[in-house]
Amino acid sequence: NLPFLGEFSASENVKDIFVGARNGKYRILKIVIDNEQLVLGSSRRPLGSWEKDYDAFVLPLLEDKQPCYILYRLDSQNAQGYEWIFIAWSPDHSPVRQKMLYAATRATLKKEFGGGHIKDEVFGTAEDDVSLNGYKKYLISQSAPAPLTAAEEELRQIKINEVPTVTFSMVGPLDAEFLMYCWQRFF
Repeated sequence: NLPFLGEFSASENVKDIFVGARNGKYRILKIVIDNEQLVLGSSRRPLGSWEKDYDAFVLPLLEDKQPCYILYRLDSQNAQGYEWIFIAWSPDHSPVRQKMLYAATRATLKKEFGGGHIKDEVFGTAEDDVSLNGYKKYLISQSAPAPLTAAEEELRQIKINEVPTVTFSMVGPLDAEFLMYCWQRFF
């Protein structure tokens, strides 16, 4: 039996840690499910910049067969405070029941933490998905324009290949005389 989403909550300890985290006390929080509660698996305070800390802090927390959530603090802030990356780790070889539990509690964790603090959400099944390089690839993919439909691509090609034409009605009378002179002289 999987409990319903409403039955999950963050432990009081995690709620207290979230307050400190939003104020910049922590660089990273690993949140796990234990006895149908979201509990702290581990945490670390910042050592360097967010990029310098990233792989050294995130990658050792990933387990081959155990999903988890990782909240990783950036150095940037928005109106609500520090911005965070929300990482949902769900390795391919973890038990289906565990994957379902984590999928069912994702929204609860975001709500308990404060969704306004979360700048980006990254989902990973392999280490490469959630490494610093993987996060940067995610950012590039988010900023890329959406793919065009076949009709939009055809229209784009037509616009690229259009040749601008000048008619005499587009220019004034003196310009028209000059254009006629040029046309006769050079063509």
